[in-house]
Amino acid sequence: MPISYLGLTGGIAAGKSTVSLLLRREGWFVIDCDEIARELEVPGEKTWQKLVDVFGEQILNEDQTIDRKKLGSMVFRSSQLRKTLNELTHPAILEKWRKGVTDFRARNPNGKIAVSVPLLHEAALEGEFERVLCVGCSYATQVRRLLARGLEREEAEARIDSQWPVEKKAARSDALLWNDGSLELLERQLSRFVLACAAS
Repeated sequence: MPISYLGLTGGIAAGKSTVSLLLRREGWFVIDCDEIARELEVPGEKTWQKLVDVFGEQILNEDQTIDRKKLGSMVFRSSQLRKTLNELTHPAILEKWRKGVTDFRARNPNGKIAVSVPLLHEAALEGEFERVLCVGCSYATQVRRLLARGLEREEAEARIDSQWPVEKKAARSDALLWNDGSLELLERQLSRFVLACAAS
């Protein structure tokens, strides 16, 4: 049967968002765990309150929204704080993504679903999916892209180093898209993968 439930992962700044966009254009329904995390961090939400209780009001902007850059610089420098953050957020993210899958399947039983999960392998979630697709690029490209987002080099490297290296992610995935080149090259790689999914 064709593959219709895909896990998408890869390193930070490797191009997961771009691949998500391309999959949407190919007719896939995409659930983005980073987007879910932002939704859960809206002031007043249970997850927002847990984060404020644990990390303090220092992580808040004036409008009470979470300053993700400030929170990020705290947790990416400390494995213990990062573990705490994941324990606070991952169960709620998983619950919301599974509900999204259930709701979509109720509307479209034969639809194709991709879930973008940055820490898919780190959280041992491979068993959730029919196939896992990894997006990778060189370390130098990751650093360059993060610097372009406004991060300092030390913080960029800390964020990259907090995740598994792309080689380890790729080894546990069913396919790898290499995103050091042009958008056209990435599109061609993804098209081959989508065709293989349809033929499975």
